[in-house]
Amino acid sequence: MSTAKPYKLDVSDDLLSWIDNRVKTARVIPDVIHASGDEWIDGTPTAVMNEIVDYWKTKYDWRAIEKKINETFNMFVINIQEADEDITLHFVHHRSDRKDAIPLLLSHGWPGNFLEVEHLLKLTNPEDPRAQAYHIVAPSIPGFTLSSAPTKPGFGIAQIASTYHKLMQALGYSHYVAQGGDWGSLISRSIALQYPEFCIGVHINFIFTRIPSPLRHPLVTTYLALRWLTPEEKKRLGRLQWFAKSELGYAQIQQTKPQTVSYGLLDSPTGMLAWILEKLKTGSEPDFVWENEVVITWTILYLIAGSAWHARIYKEAAASLEKDVYSRRISSQVPFGFSSFPMDVGYVPQWWAAATVAENIVLWRDQPKGGHFASCEVPAALIEDIDEFVRILREKGSSVRWEAVLKAGVNGKY
Repeated sequence: MSTAKPYKLDVSDDLLSWIDNRVKTARVIPDVIHASGDEWIDGTPTAVMNEIVDYWKTKYDWRAIEKKINETFNMFVINIQEADEDITLHFVHHRSDRKDAIPLLLSHGWPGNFLEVEHLLKLTNPEDPRAQAYHIVAPSIPGFTLSSAPTKPGFGIAQIASTYHKLMQALGYSHYVAQGGDWGSLISRSIALQYPEFCIGVHINFIFTRIPSPLRHPLVTTYLALRWLTPEEKKRLGRLQWFAKSELGYAQIQQTKPQTVSYGLLDSPTGMLAWILEKLKTGSEPDFVWENEVVITWTILYLIAGSAWHARIYKEAAASLEKDVYSRRISSQVPFGFSSFPMDVGYVPQWWAAATVAENIVLWRDQPKGGHFASCEVPAALIEDIDEFVRILREKGSSVRWEAVLKAGVNGKY
């Protein structure tokens, strides 16, 4: 395996010129008149698009944003061989100065990216000297933003998880904690399933899983059949059901025709922005404001990739998720934690997750506020839960595994 090399973001003038020309000549089509409160029912509204496209034309400065990204994030690339593919993996890596720091692998999903970890970088050197410190590692999914794309089908969640594990080994982190949301939650679960001897714990903030087997879990399926649910469980499951019924059109087209939809999205910066913004709005608290600058920056990162893999992951993952993730429980060797944010769309009750997701659930939190992008919306709450999960690992878990993860932190490179 090759060594990691420092990386600086430097988008070519030609690509920026192409993006600018597309934005300057963009057509924002009119919408129908909706009743108050229904403005987003058919997708990103014209009024919102007009405002943000005007901002992009007149105020947005990519070079200033690019400079800020390079100053904020310590970025690297490394070549990793996985499943007959040579992946140039982009990742953020911030090492702590603390000798007791442990490696924390943070995995994003779609339409997210590595910028989501900005508010978590403080974990390398927390203000409270008694708080746990972390070495932060945040890769970009192959084919997303700044990581190269696989060239053949079949590169699913298990292969992404293996790529990330190889990254951690290359960094000297033989043992580590994994955390993720959206696709990152499934990547983290796959890591725990494939490498339980190295992953000492998994914390996620998004859950999808299968219906429990009536033969193996008759009591759980009885609860489901009779809807023996608390009011809060009904509320959060109801949001999942609403999303599955009304909001999964994007996933169905990306799962079936990822190449076709990508021609349109990658050839139209404003089209990609509308596609992304709609999901940011859908998955967030109603009062959370996605700044224009942030939405445009996330959009440009996907345009830079020039790859259909932002959509293709839905097809490749769907083909193998049942076999690779949903049909297996994380063993008791790997403690599991979950944080549920009320405006997220992936949820099952703890007793359901115990039957299908993980044998050893040590932390379960129903947070009162936040959505799908918790690290952006409510980073303090997510940090609190990560710290509590790791405290449980430290105080109640295997002392041998804790010593191993401490040693891995000392041995880290770059």
